[in-house]
Amino acid sequence: MEQKIYFGCRVRQRGDENTTPFFIFNALVKDIKQWAEVRRTQDSPEGIQRLLRETRRKSITRFVKSDTKNTIPNNILLAFEEGVVKFNSLEEKVGECFGEQINIYNGCDEKLQWGTIEFSLNNKPCAYVVDGQHRLYGLSDYSSEDLPVLVVALLDATLEEQAFQFIVINNKAVKVSTNNVKAIIANLNEKQLQDRLLKAGVKYGNTSPTLRDINDLDTSPFKDLLDWPYNKEGQKLVPIAAIEQSIKYLKSVFTFLEEDEDSLVDIFCAMWQVIKDNYPELWAKDNTFMKKVNINALNEFISERLKYAWELDLVDVFESKKVKKHVLTIVKLLPKEFWEAEWSIRLQDSASVRNQIKEDLSNLVDNCKLRRSWEQDLKLPITNNEATN
Repeated sequence: MEQKIYFGCRVRQRGDENTTPFFIFNALVKDIKQWAEVRRTQDSPEGIQRLLRETRRKSITRFVKSDTKNTIPNNILLAFEEGVVKFNSLEEKVGECFGEQINIYNGCDEKLQWGTIEFSLNNKPCAYVVDGQHRLYGLSDYSSEDLPVLVVALLDATLEEQAFQFIVINNKAVKVSTNNVKAIIANLNEKQLQDRLLKAGVKYGNTSPTLRDINDLDTSPFKDLLDWPYNKEGQKLVPIAAIEQSIKYLKSVFTFLEEDEDSLVDIFCAMWQVIKDNYPELWAKDNTFMKKVNINALNEFISERLKYAWELDLVDVFESKKVKKHVLTIVKLLPKEFWEAEWSIRLQDSASVRNQIKEDLSNLVDNCKLRRSWEQDLKLPITNNEATN
């Protein structure tokens, strides 16, 4: 029977004996994953955690990967239910090590006790994650290091206590205002700090890392294709306004992405990676397909259908693999001949042209599903038949 033993301190924060004590210690994330699990609301009537968002998990991995100086000092909150752990006091031994010169309690003599917790791995899961699931999984996904984290563990915690702590933590978070950010960095190297934050995928004041991500990330189909001064060595093919407008529209469709730029970038890149892979002959060429008005029209067309699928619970937009799979079912109904044909109008960036493209895309889907000729009832392409009339 394998046992786990961790050294730390047990704290009873309040004087009430019914207060749930907690144990503070450090451990490696890959070690914690062996015995701690997440009990989610959709999996169990006793669950308290929300869905694990792949996008947030990956953003944590990216954060520590982007710079060796980046750390996450926030603790992970776990809960051991009644009878799972045994606390062993080491008060005398710790006291003997330091003598009277050092107060090992930091003035918290009556509320703190040094010792160990011990539990058996046969009782899996041994603990449940109350707060910090994305940190735990995101940090453990970082393959270069097995990172240590600070852990606060509720001991003998009831389900009610776990639910209470989760709700309090997730309803008390206050976003740092732009003015506060400016005050914090007033005496620092602002440019250096801004670059580090944006590289880590963290918004700085009114400056978003989104466009840099789409230009820089290896997972972005638009990597080194954006036409803006930041792209010094790339192809500079796609107007920056095309990406800005596409991102803005995606946020208008999925309003909950307004404050979740990690998920926003992940969904956008997943959508367009499928589009890129489906039309390799058209991608990154100076053609109709890569024009701003077409990018925006196609982006709106896909985004709207993705939203319908999300509402019908057909796809989880926070899982990029599922997004890609669903987008593929859409784009495979849109033959590349549509963009290769000569069009009957002058291609210009306007709402009317964008709407004409979307209308034809909708008809393309119908033609494919009804097994009709792809160009039937389309308004934009000039077909061979039309050219000879």
